[in-house]
Amino acid sequence: MPGRCANLSAFVVSFNRAGVIGTCLRALRFADEVIVVDKSSTDETPAIAARHADRVITVPWSPTADETRAFALAQCSHDWILFLDDDECLSPEAVAFIEAELAAPRADIYCLPRREYVLGTHDERAYYWPEHQIRMFRRGAVEFSATVHACVVARSERMIRVPAEGGVCIHHLSHQDVAQWVEKANRYTSCADRARVAHGGRDLAGFAHARIDYWLGLTRAAAPGGYPQAVAVLRAVYDLIDRLKVWEEERGLDGAALFAQVCAGLDAAFGAEEGAEGADRAAPRPCGDRSAVLETAAAAGRSEPEVAVTLRGALLALREEHDEAVGRLTAARDAAAGEQHRLAGELADARAALAAEQARAEAAGRASGEALQREAAVRVAAEAALRRIEASTFWRATAWPRRVVGWLKGRE
Repeated sequence: MPGRCANLSAFVVSFNRAGVIGTCLRALRFADEVIVVDKSSTDETPAIAARHADRVITVPWSPTADETRAFALAQCSHDWILFLDDDECLSPEAVAFIEAELAAPRADIYCLPRREYVLGTHDERAYYWPEHQIRMFRRGAVEFSATVHACVVARSERMIRVPAEGGVCIHHLSHQDVAQWVEKANRYTSCADRARVAHGGRDLAGFAHARIDYWLGLTRAAAPGGYPQAVAVLRAVYDLIDRLKVWEEERGLDGAALFAQVCAGLDAAFGAEEGAEGADRAAPRPCGDRSAVLETAAAAGRSEPEVAVTLRGALLALREEHDEAVGRLTAARDAAAGEQHRLAGELADARAALAAEQARAEAAGRASGEALQREAAVRVAAEAALRRIEASTFWRATAWPRRVVGWLKGRE
């Protein structure tokens, strides 16, 4: 392109996005190279992509685009890379902005604001606006991993976050209805390599309330029954699904294996009944792959699968009791810590009061001692003055008048 100092490669990872992929790629026609990596779509996506892209590469399907971006990056020829999801489209303002930056780059990484269309609607009062996403970078400034929701790793601090005002953005046509949201949430949270929602403990109900409150807290208008409130609750649903799947993993639950054990136990019971009746029909085939267990089950009494189911139930019950006991112990420990804190506060207050009383007593003692010292000093001074008077010439010269006065007082 005229005026550019660098060429641009753009790539999109696609799967069954025939309704959107044409618009997505049409907005990328300014790029010097457009590559689509298609994950074995079963609709018209590959055919539409072929009309707009320089290359369409087909790879096996996998649950998320995150697992394929590193491969797509390796197919790019140029040092500047722009990438979009197959449900994202650049705004015309974004195209003009990128063209200007390629003429005189100011950074290695560019984060563009993304306008979400959840349930087919975008509302700037909702929790998701403005959210920024890395979408253009100089080669080497960004790496991709396979971790869901944490696959884009920045390797440079020279980054620009494009302001949300002005029209530069990505239009993200992400979820047309609740069903699509739940399907995608289930698919993403089923990936073992994913960024998981942090949680503070075993209180599932408390976690649910906290996540709803968190997403509602990011909205600018959460009136009951309104769109911002609805999508905030919908966003919390993803966190709840993720947390419950972690809860399953923590307890080692395997519902398919448990179902197979129940089926095996029932099949064994039906087989034993038929044997007792002398029926010629073959015993019912066990569900799942538990036939080996049935072959070793006792002919009478409870079968091994039944025992396994019972033990599994007992183990789960013990785990629940353990969790409850831990919860009670934690509550008791917290209560004891609170009581200890309260007693420590009372003790500190008592010590402070005692210290104040001791200080007052010491002050009073010092004041009393000082008064006694002053009284003793006055007495000593008076006695010294009296001795000086008695030793004076005047006192000796007036001794006979004092005796006469005393004699006269005595006669009275």
